[in-house]
Formats: sequence, C-alpha cells, structure tokens
Amino acid sequence: MKTGKAVTLSLKAEQEERATLGKYCHQLREMGPAWIISAVACGPATLASVAIAGSTYGYKMLWVVLLSAVFGSTAQYLAARVGILEGRGIIRATEERLGKCWAWVLTMDALLATWLAAMVLMNALSGITSLITGLDSPYWGVVYGIVISLFLVRKGYRKFETLCKLLVTFVVACFVGTLFMADLSAAAIVGGLIPNLPGGMDAALMMAAIMGGAVHITIIGMHTYNTNARGWGAADLPLARFDTFSSMGLAFGLYSVAIFLVAAAVLHPNGIAVKRATDAALALKPLLGDSAMKIFMIGLWSATLSTLSPTFMAGAYFLSDKMGWQLDVRDRRFAGAVFAGCLLSMLGPFVKGSFFLLLPLMLALGLTGTPLILGIILYLLNRSGGRSRNSALLNLMGVLTLLVTSFLAVRFLLSTFGIS
Repeated sequence: MKTGKAVTLSLKAEQEERATLGKYCHQLREMGPAWIISAVACGPATLASVAIAGSTYGYKMLWVVLLSAVFGSTAQYLAARVGILEGRGIIRATEERLGKCWAWVLTMDALLATWLAAMVLMNALSGITSLITGLDSPYWGVVYGIVISLFLVRKGYRKFETLCKLLVTFVVACFVGTLFMADLSAAAIVGGLIPNLPGGMDAALMMAAIMGGAVHITIIGMHTYNTNARGWGAADLPLARFDTFSSMGLAFGLYSVAIFLVAAAVLHPNGIAVKRATDAALALKPLLGDSAMKIFMIGLWSATLSTLSPTFMAGAYFLSDKMGWQLDVRDRRFAGAVFAGCLLSMLGPFVKGSFFLLLPLMLALGLTGTPLILGIILYLLNRSGGRSRNSALLNLMGVLTLLVTSFLAVRFLLSTFGIS
C-alpha cells in the first residue's frame, strides 16, 4: 500500500503532467502567425529552387537547404520579437527609432521585392493554368487578379486558401513518400552537409534562391504585422518562439529537404535537369506512376494561388503603415493598396520565359534586399534602453543569418555581372 506521502507525490506528479499537457495544448491552439509565413515560404518558388538545385547539382547544396530552415526560423523569430516588443509593424517602428528617411528606404525596398514576387507568382499561376486547361493565354492573370482582390477585400478567401494548403500538403507527403522509395546515397548526403561553392552564375543563383525562399524581406516584414494582428504581448514570446520553430524549422525544413533529396536521388542520376514544371513532376513518378504529372500540377497550382494572397496583403501592409493608414481591408486606402498590388501582378504573365525558371530568380533578387531589414531588426532589438534586448545566442544567430545571406546575395550579384 502507498503511504500518505507517496500518494501526495503521485498526485503532485499527475497534476504537473496535466499542467504540462495543458500548456502544450494551449500552445497548439494559439499557434498561427508563423504558420501563415511558413505557408508562403512553402510556395512554388521554393519548390522550383530546391528541385532545380537537386536535379542539377545532386546533393552538393544540401547544406544551403538546411541552413535556409535554420536562418529562416531565426529571422522570423526576430521579426516576431520586433512586432511584439514594439507593438507595431516594422515600417512604423523604423520611422520612430531611425527616422523617416530609413523608413522610406525600407518601404521602397520591401515594396519592390513584394510586388516583383506578386508579378512572378501571377506569371506562374497563369502558366500553370494554361498547362492544366490547354488554353495558353496571359489574360489568365487578369481574371485571377480581379477574383483574388475581390476575395481579399471581402474576406472570402480563407476557406479556399485552406483547401489549397491541404492540396499542397498532399503533394509534400508524396515527396516524403518518394524518399522511402528513392535510392538515397548516405555518403553523398554527408558530403552535401559540408559547405561548398560550385562555380558559375547558375550555381550562385540557385544558392541565393534557396536561401531567399526562407529569408526574404517580404515574409520577414509581414510577420511583424501578423503578431500584432494576433494581439500578442511580451508574455507571449515563448509561444511566438514555439510557433516559429515548429512552422519554419520543422514544417518548412521538411518541405524543402524532402523535395531537394527526391530531386537529387531520382532526377540527377538520370540526367534530368529541371527547366520546366513538367520536369519536376517526374520525381514523383516512382510513387504515383502516370498520375504524377496531374497531381503535381494541381499541387503547384494550389501552392501558387495560396501564396499570392499573403503577398498582396504584405504589400498593402508596408505601404499603408508608411502612409499612416489603418491596416484593415475596411479602410478604403488599404483596400486600394491591395488592388494596386493585384493590378501590378497582372503584368507578370506578359513576361516571356519559363515561369519555373523565373521563380528562383525572383527569390534571389528578393534576397538582395533582405540584409537591410535584418540589420534594422537587429538594431531595434539591441538599441540602448530597449525593453528586452536579445540574448547573446540570439544575437549570434541573427548576425550569422545577416552575414550568410549578405554573402550569398553579393555573390549572386557579382556573378550576374560577370565579376565572379
């Protein structure tokens, strides 16, 4: 029989276990802002980048893929801290702490990267629709632009976006399933973990694109507004950390690594270089057979469509925050900023070239504008008199993120101009 002391200890342990379980259940219920960012990061551009890199270079860029998840998590958590501790978005916080000049520079940097992304994504959405329907026309972009903008302004997009993300999840599950059927090389995987820099402009582009999929000015800036919209305060910082590392670190990491490894193991040994969306679909053939093409295209269409919505919203956040407008679709000026992004994106489908190759270029160009926002965020979180300055470890990770992304961005620019 248990003594009274043993019973008390047992009850106490049970209570602590229930409290811990309740804590985790609460965290799961309250998660959200970083998962929106993760859904954007797990978009068609990242899929194209890692698929092209794996099929072209084998396992050599695995270290970049893994670092993109690590640095993406770091950048998003730093962004969450700014949103929570400043109690406002990145543009307004920059204007208050650094002045109007820096706020305008950051706004223009963010808008250029965001609207460029919107144009390329609309190009991709139009191209995918043309492939699925057999009706090749750039005017698909006009139709999508009008429909998406109306859904956003009237708040009718969320359920459809949820369906799209479920379809994307299914495609990712297919890539993960293919991993178990692929002839993975353990030695090559270990070799891919060692940092190396393949020469040439294409290699520099792909490395910048892979990193840009996770560390991009658009999603970093947008996350400061997401945490504000959720109403998180300083007490929610642990929740923000859990939210960020479970979504960007685990979910996004699994997404990019699985696709990369399948491309490296299935396509590269067979000499299949991914230049079109239909080439990437071949990686799923071992698992899905003749259905691979159809399922892959539906998943790619879903990923593109569900990524466009937050991209339009991000542009509206940046512009409206700088102009002092309400950050709400009920404000006509904010709604006008959403429509402006949609109108610009309609020009995207008229750009010639393979949309699947334009997607990595968009990420690489976006990466070149990212060091500015990372530098500003690190300043805001370490300024004299700040409420809660970064820990030494977080600063170390932040500085490493800034240095590596800057290096890859500069290397891409130099190689583009034939300097390196």
